[in-house]
Amino acid sequence: MNRFGRSTLMPQNHAYKQLLTLISARSQQWIRNQAELLPVDAVTDEHIQSLSEIAVTAFICTSLRGNDVPVKTFIESRITPEFVGQFIGRFEEMGIGALSGGYSFLRCISPDDRQKLAVRNLPLNAMLALSDMPDQELLERVEAELRRPVPYEQTNEQLIGSYAELLALCYSFGNQRPRFSNPGVYGDAYANCLRFAEWAQEKGRLLPLVQMIYCLCLIDPDFDAMPLLSDVIASQRPDGSFPERIGFGSADQDGRALRPTLGTLVALHMVIYGQRRSPGPLVTMAA
Repeated sequence: MNRFGRSTLMPQNHAYKQLLTLISARSQQWIRNQAELLPVDAVTDEHIQSLSEIAVTAFICTSLRGNDVPVKTFIESRITPEFVGQFIGRFEEMGIGALSGGYSFLRCISPDDRQKLAVRNLPLNAMLALSDMPDQELLERVEAELRRPVPYEQTNEQLIGSYAELLALCYSFGNQRPRFSNPGVYGDAYANCLRFAEWAQEKGRLLPLVQMIYCLCLIDPDFDAMPLLSDVIASQRPDGSFPERIGFGSADQDGRALRPTLGTLVALHMVIYGQRRSPGPLVTMAA
């Protein structure tokens, strides 16, 4: 048990824990290098999305670890009230098409800042990210989405990513266990996550696989992630990054590896440190 009264998910083999910690440290250094390549004034949608995704990863990993992770110190000077205002401004300007998602960042800023948003017809994930206390109608929609079986032929990486984000938001990234109206929601979500993980392995896609490792550990703190992690560990590149596709490689990677590397870092922290406490909002906008 960890100091928060939950199972730590720590591998029994101390050497294995050290291996995962080393892999995590190498990936964080690569993320630092990528963050330093971003312009100081992130004015394009791509730059705003990249920085916000790094910030979400820092938020989650800090929560799991219990103190600031290196990636947080790498970018904290960049997550300013001005950046939050810029993110919100683009979100309001572009509506549901803003930044190709990025809704998790809305949960990482202060409630006061979230209340300043004025966007209608939001997708389910954005509505949940903006809701400190979801009403019954929203909860019913969320539960229905989590329970909905997805045929194999309709499964794709974008759908899995959206599902993972929705489930993570339900758990506040691991800071609390949701009180679903029916215990069956947990079981149906767990079954969906197992199917999505199987799909990711069969298709050789790394990001959805690590997203499902994280989600399965959210639902079941005793989930044995080691078999799934074996493919992930073998895929790390010499520069510390993780590729889009599962498999060995020796070439250094560019910014296209950012999302799979961030996703892997979250999954590794979930396995190493378990669950969890909230570090509070990343930043509050200036009045």
